[in-house]
Order: sequence, then structure tokens, then C-alpha cells
Amino acid sequence: MEIKVGAWLDCGCCGLYFKTWEGYEDQDQDHGYGICHDCQGDLEVRNREEIDKGVEALRSSLNDENKTRLDAMDYDMKSAIVLKALDEGVLQYKISRR
Repeated sequence: MEIKVGAWLDCGCCGLYFKTWEGYEDQDQDHGYGICHDCQGDLEVRNREEIDKGVEALRSSLNDENKTRLDAMDYDMKSAIVLKALDEGVLQYKISRR
């Protein structure tokens, strides 16, 4: 679905009605839904926090040599490793209340 600037959508995260802006990126949502600007920022922060937790969980199980190798990797590579570990069941994601 192509989103035009100025289209009105319901935020699938917070439920508010919002108007799209220049550079708005379409999300995988049902027709008429998207993610508002505020929620997009919140999601990015939460995603980063969860990846960081995954990196620390993996790091804690490594020997010193592999910890050094992991520490030298950039964020994108660490993120890819965490996501692959989740896909393969090496790490498990638990949803809990804050």
C-alpha cells in the first residue's frame, strides 16, 4: 500500500488518529492503520533495548576470546546475531509487564 503525504491513519500502537508526513514509511499494517511519529520513536528505542538485552545474554555465555570478538562487532552485526539466535531457539524472548 502506498501512503501519500497528508493521509489520515489510525495508529496501530496507541490508537490515535494521525496525518502522515513527508518521508513517512509505511508499516506492515491493515488498511487505514500505521504507526504515528511518537510511537515510531518509542518502538525504535524499545527495539534497541531488547537487542541490547539479547547481546548481553549471548555475551554472558561466551568465553573471553569470543566476548572480545562480539564486542568488536558493529551494532548491525550484533543485532543480526541476536535475531538469528532467536530464530534458531538459542535465545527465547519473554514478554512481561513493565
